[in-house]
Amino acid sequence: MQNFGGEMTFALSTGDRIVVRGAAEIMPSNVNIEGNANQDGSIYRTVEPTGFKANLTFEDMPADEWNRLMRASGFNVTLNESFTGAQHLWTEAAFTGTPTINRASGEVTGVALIARAYKKI
Repeated sequence: MQNFGGEMTFALSTGDRIVVRGAAEIMPSNVNIEGNANQDGSIYRTVEPTGFKANLTFEDMPADEWNRLMRASGFNVTLNESFTGAQHLWTEAAFTGTPTINRASGEVTGVALIARAYKKI
């Protein structure tokens, strides 16, 4: 039986630790493939490289660190799932998007991760 969910820790090779809130959506492929049909009924696919990505929701940090983190690049990221034992590793990563902080809940949305490589162990 597989297990899902549970506690997660999120660490950057820069030494930063960010609290994850809610679900982490991981895109474990670095391509977007679309399919279509020709007028004669034959089919084809087109491939667009995308990088390895993840959508994450974080908890706001005590200090104003989002501008520094958004400008950083080339760091490695580790996401540990304590309950499942899974570990997600991103290499040469950077954040994308626009961090948006909900001051009523402390949630930070609008931030995604993109990386050159990804591995789940």
